[in-house]
Amino acid sequence: MRYTFQDSTDLPLQRDFIQDLNDFIDIAKNVLPLENSAIELHDEESVEASSLESRIANLDKFSKDIQKYVDELSQGAEDKEILECRNTIMDACIANSENGLKLLNQKLEQIKRESESGLYKIENDILVTLNSFFRYGIYNSSKRYYASMKNDSLKGTLKASFSGIDYSSDLTYSHDILTVKEVYGDLFLPTWTKSGIIHKERKVKMLDVSEFVITSINYDGNNHIDTSFENHKKEQNFKISCDADNCQIYYKDMDIMADETLIKSVKIESIDAFMEELRKYVQMFIKTQTLTQILLDGKDAVRNNEIFDCLKLIAEQYGDIVKESLERGYVKNEITIKIEASDGTRTEKYITKQEAFDQLAELGSEGLELASILGVD
Repeated sequence: MRYTFQDSTDLPLQRDFIQDLNDFIDIAKNVLPLENSAIELHDEESVEASSLESRIANLDKFSKDIQKYVDELSQGAEDKEILECRNTIMDACIANSENGLKLLNQKLEQIKRESESGLYKIENDILVTLNSFFRYGIYNSSKRYYASMKNDSLKGTLKASFSGIDYSSDLTYSHDILTVKEVYGDLFLPTWTKSGIIHKERKVKMLDVSEFVITSINYDGNNHIDTSFENHKKEQNFKISCDADNCQIYYKDMDIMADETLIKSVKIESIDAFMEELRKYVQMFIKTQTLTQILLDGKDAVRNNEIFDCLKLIAEQYGDIVKESLERGYVKNEITIKIEASDGTRTEKYITKQEAFDQLAELGSEGLELASILGVD
């Protein structure tokens, strides 16, 4: 597929931007009410908690004031009747205040637990709602991939960032157990071995690592990638670490590339090709991707009710494309792209500014602000 503006200029990203824009509007319509409900729940909890905390403080002060007053009033008294009366008042005051404080603190803890439970559910719903959009609809984010064997299964983590937003996702891959052969094919690496019937001599051996299991992959999304793999008995293991102009290969603790004899047997082109296939694998063979965290300026955007601020940053990205589409379009107030299929078939997709504005306006002031940033107001 080829995606262009109406004047046949390529889109800055080869994406169905009209679909992405519609998805963005739908996401806003679904997630902002959730965030607002979290804000309301938090405010209600704050009011109730503040009221109870005030009652707790007042009861505690009242009890202490009564005890102080009775203690001062009976100071120096020697009559048995007065002392008994003093002790009875003091005991009753202490008992009643302790019981009252206990009940109030229990109610306070209950309110906090219920609020936390409610907020946790809303926060989880927000992450679920945003999951698909953050997987496909965020443009120009830098992505780093980490994968490793956990409980005999290959699991991964994606960490991405753009415009002050950092987000993380848990990943599962197409293979639970991934071997070198499955990701690349046959691969041989040089090691030292000893052979000979009478006199053992060190010789270079090309070890077939094709069936070795990949135990970790770390790819920074740019130049650096490293991987570890081992045989099924976990007796032999390799680590390869490559950057743009450098590659290191370790067998256990031995640096193969520092050995003048072993390095001669290393086929760098095979290593480069293997590492390139690993780069493709961690990006393209993702089976499931689950959004787990969104940070804005290093702080939890979901817990701090800052998802709207995140949407505004995303809207700025989309707004640039909306503006260019309107400038390059032939129909006023229509955001239009052309799609050319591999067989040459061409179609157009569009959404009018009014349609986008009307949908966002349903959200009130927040929607109107997003519409302004997108340039559809």
